[in-house]
Amino acid sequence: MAKSRSIIIGGSLAGLMCGIALKHAGHEVHIIEQDGNERQSHVSGIGLGPTVDHFLQRHDRISSVFSNRIGCIQTLKNGTPRVIAVGNRDITSWDAFYYRLRSNFDGYISPYYPVAPQPSETDGSVTYEARQKVLNISPDGSQMVLSILDHGTQETHQRNADLVIGADGPDSLVRAKYLPTVQRSYVGYIVWRGTVPELEVSKRTREIFTRSIMTCMMKGGHCIVYTIAGQNGSLEPGERLLNFCWYTNETSKSLDEILIDAVDGHRHHNTVPAGRLRKSIWSARLKRAQKELPTPFLEIVTRIRRPFVQVITEFNVSSPRAAFENGKVLLVGDALSLLRPHSGLGTAQAAFHALALEDYVAGRKTVKEWEDEVLRFSYLHWTQSVWWGMTWIVPVP
Repeated sequence: MAKSRSIIIGGSLAGLMCGIALKHAGHEVHIIEQDGNERQSHVSGIGLGPTVDHFLQRHDRISSVFSNRIGCIQTLKNGTPRVIAVGNRDITSWDAFYYRLRSNFDGYISPYYPVAPQPSETDGSVTYEARQKVLNISPDGSQMVLSILDHGTQETHQRNADLVIGADGPDSLVRAKYLPTVQRSYVGYIVWRGTVPELEVSKRTREIFTRSIMTCMMKGGHCIVYTIAGQNGSLEPGERLLNFCWYTNETSKSLDEILIDAVDGHRHHNTVPAGRLRKSIWSARLKRAQKELPTPFLEIVTRIRRPFVQVITEFNVSSPRAAFENGKVLLVGDALSLLRPHSGLGTAQAAFHALALEDYVAGRKTVKEWEDEVLRFSYLHWTQSVWWGMTWIVPVP
């Protein structure tokens, strides 16, 4: 593909990785993001792995370490850690990875990365355009035309692009246009999440969670705790965070109660953000924790100040296609395939799609070859995430 103008809809991890790959290939890239530059902190951990490592080796121009290496998965048996799987996995926080990608993409300055990496003379020009919402895309001769709403001015304008990438997440506008029957569906369980500064728990509890992912199995659910980067991405001992996740089965009726907003009373769809979970709901969860969780897990959950809830969803059917308009529109990341979080492969999927995109725009792959590769990768890893989900937790019928 000759040097072209690409517009990426969605400025989260998948969109940024695709944007960086295109920028480094010399293309003009514009990311359109409906939220602001300062994204609300996800306060959660993400796994990296070999595919993400490969992407970073090719495209990361920042040398500092930003992940914590985990050597095994353990479970507590009679209060003693027991290894159930061995293998290295690098883990970091969503925030640390997002701001690292932003720094690589458009030199964005943040407390995480106060100095932008040096650009290359062969880089393409880029922009990250926040508070802009794409309303529609349609073909216009050899290009695509996008209708975009500016949230600041409330004015609508049009932009043309040679390539449009839908990296706009599980509720993708692009997927809704081309694959309207592929929709999100509830899988029967949710995850209660939160973080705690590691110095707020006892030394014994810190030591248990420092170099492993620790699990706790129970009837109708399970917990996972591991260490992630702290404020501004710090990995210094004493400055890191303990990331807590508790998966529980919930009926549709109980879900309706849990998702009611604490401030204005509306029902959230898939996430109750930190600070919006009702106190009565969290108090009931802590009472259950007193009965079900072992001491190290209980010590952490009772110190979470800003819990949030994520509803676990997946697509009702696998996306049968990833390329449209003769290769001028592509779907990537969670917009294409929504993996359950147990396998920790959502970021790997985004990295794989970006690396395959690099080959496509360089002419090393046809659009059909690109599509076959990303669909195969996403389907195989989706089935793996389902297997892990059904192994760890049996959903409510």
